[in-house]
Amino acid sequence: LLRLRPADVRLARAEPGNTAPVDRLWDTLVRDGVRAVSANGVLGDPTGADAEEGERQLRAWADDLRAAVRSRFGG
Repeated sequence: LLRLRPADVRLARAEPGNTAPVDRLWDTLVRDGVRAVSANGVLGDPTGADAEEGERQLRAWADDLRAAVRSRFGG
């Protein structure tokens, strides 16, 4: 969000939540929701976030999605 809509982010209010790897939280997260694994609703630690990291994440997600679609549908 810092990369896409920085004016909507109040980084001064950012606080860490559950920093355990998501794969360890997944079953409980799916079954019981975010509150079951994070009292403040945050997964990870956003306090060091910046727009450049957001850009890298968006590009990586887009690359992963593109690869998954190509793998599934060819091209």
